[in-house]
Amino acid sequence: MLVLSAEDVTVCLSMETAIEGMHHAYAACTSGDAEMPLRTVIPLSASPNLAIFMPVHIKDSSEVALKSVMFSPNNERLGLPAIQATVQVFDAATGTPVALIDGSELTAIRTAAGGGASMELLAREESHSLAMLGSGTQARAGIEAACCARDIEVIRLFSPTYGNAQRLADRLREEDWCPEIQVVGSSSEAVSDADVIWTATTSISPTFLNESVKPGTHIVGVGSFQTSMVEIPPTLLGRGTVFVDHTDACWAEAGEVIAARAEGLIQSEDVRELGEVVLGNHQGRSSDDEITIFKSVGIACQDAVASSLVVAAAKRLHIGTTIDI
Repeated sequence: MLVLSAEDVTVCLSMETAIEGMHHAYAACTSGDAEMPLRTVIPLSASPNLAIFMPVHIKDSSEVALKSVMFSPNNERLGLPAIQATVQVFDAATGTPVALIDGSELTAIRTAAGGGASMELLAREESHSLAMLGSGTQARAGIEAACCARDIEVIRLFSPTYGNAQRLADRLREEDWCPEIQVVGSSSEAVSDADVIWTATTSISPTFLNESVKPGTHIVGVGSFQTSMVEIPPTLLGRGTVFVDHTDACWAEAGEVIAARAEGLIQSEDVRELGEVVLGNHQGRSSDDEITIFKSVGIACQDAVASSLVVAAAKRLHIGTTIDI
């Protein structure tokens, strides 16, 4: 079995490749070419922690993937990531374990790449400014994905913890691909006049105001994945066209989508899967003034495609550690 570390994943999966892969993941989800039950979530007693399990098999794939995740929101105080995960890959024909992959880095890349794919499909071509709300691992990956998907010239970064945002900005300024990045003092300052707004938080209340969003903006929401989490104002969903990664998953887990329907702002039929755009069954953006919204809770199809890309690259590059179990 091949064991791949976070560093191995970074070497084996570029953001450009991951974004292309997410087009295929969303298409497989929407076309019905994936056996993908909703994730199993186990609350752990006497703590806010969650154990999460996400199995999937894509039709005609030689591999089966299972991601196991621990969500531990108090980890920041311990200097540990809130989300820690592994992905197991098995041979579909024999059941033989193929690989064990660091799932935290894989999740960061594939989640950001999913948002990047939504930008390629829905954001205006002339989108040049990005508002990033969040300052963690997912925010950093999201900024890279946004810069891959569009010619971003300026980034306005906001986090309630200013020091975290400043540290992220300092790290990103060392990257050749990163354009001008500004740390701002409020979410309103970040999103005002932004072409793309990207939320990467686990907030339980909207991270910005509906009134701050200009016509033509594309919104990417990738941080929240529980009904109690609401990053995007539900009222904004009534103004825009809403796309999701998987309708069943979002109606079960996406707090802002559920709230918008409960408040009568949208109907179930108003929400479309991004895979419909990939497959050519929906036009996507219909005008420059349209607000488009992509809400993702993260689906196992993304993990399956990303892990296949990582394993193939690792074998080609002779990266990783092979063990017998």
